[in-house]
Amino acid sequence: MSVTTPDADGIEAPPDDSAAVLAPVLDFSGAVRFDPARVIGGEADDADSASASVRCAALLTQNSFGDVARFLPDRTTVWRVAVETIRAHHRTAGRPKRREIVVVSDDPRLPPALAPDAGVRRIPEEEAAIEAAMGPQVAALLLSPASIDAGLRFLSGSILATARQMADEYGVVLLFDETDAGLGRTGMAFAHEWRGVAPDVMVIGDLSGGAEDGEGASALVLGARLARSLPSGLPLLDEEAATGLHAMLSAAFAPGFEARVQELGWKLEDRLATLRWRRPDLFSDTAGTGLVQGLVCAGPAAPLAEVLAGQGLLVRPVGNVLALLPPLTVTETEIAAAGDILDAVVAAIPPA
Repeated sequence: MSVTTPDADGIEAPPDDSAAVLAPVLDFSGAVRFDPARVIGGEADDADSASASVRCAALLTQNSFGDVARFLPDRTTVWRVAVETIRAHHRTAGRPKRREIVVVSDDPRLPPALAPDAGVRRIPEEEAAIEAAMGPQVAALLLSPASIDAGLRFLSGSILATARQMADEYGVVLLFDETDAGLGRTGMAFAHEWRGVAPDVMVIGDLSGGAEDGEGASALVLGARLARSLPSGLPLLDEEAATGLHAMLSAAFAPGFEARVQELGWKLEDRLATLRWRRPDLFSDTAGTGLVQGLVCAGPAAPLAEVLAGQGLLVRPVGNVLALLPPLTVTETEIAAAGDILDAVVAAIPPA
């Protein structure tokens, strides 16, 4: 058996790139954020007796706006703790009526964990709507800087800046959901970094990306001011789960990792752009950044996704967007193989 060797980003490449081409399935559906077989687990320093959870928290705070990070067992729990913390923060400050969480989104669906909460409401992604929403009941503004399931939408810098300004002016907490794009998927550690606007609280659901129904370990990142209101007795990750998470976070924040994602994203984007110009009858545009890429189809993307799956390429249809979301450990050869499958399938479709 050949021995794989790590590259500078803490990711193992296949010993022979041709092995990637021979793989029966290329999963570009976003189901997996990191391929665990390619993530190298670093050993803790002998002088560092901290638990894996503590070392994970240190990695996350060192590479984000936050001062404190907590890891919870699933998305439902992390959202519940985030909301409880925000409301407790306002109670402690003498503002008990501030309980309302305002979701800024054009997607009518609320995060499943928040939907049953009567204190959660949605407003459109408009600066005027954010300004008009401010009132004595508002506890937090919730925005997703990048959203995959809403059609690969990226919020503009002006929307995020307006939310930051209103939060500061009215004493409201700014909460970002980085579940879809956090840990480097867009080519930056977190999608909001592209816009230069930092939140007060950040949620990253299902860190590994491989769990079903949001059951994977999730993270809550806060500034010191909000962290003082965290509830006590939070469930902890077991040491085995935290050790695996530490290896993944080490890879995500390794020097050169973001540049690698950006470079591979450009290669994938080039393949999709070429196909879009070759078949304007099927595709009207491309979308995305980093390793969040997609083709805007002339109709629903699901039928094409089904054909691609039959040829060994799993993608995610999102309305009329065919989203390609490879693991962040993807290789250049796998991107080329995915492009070849896509080209072959599209070539077999007669022009309209």
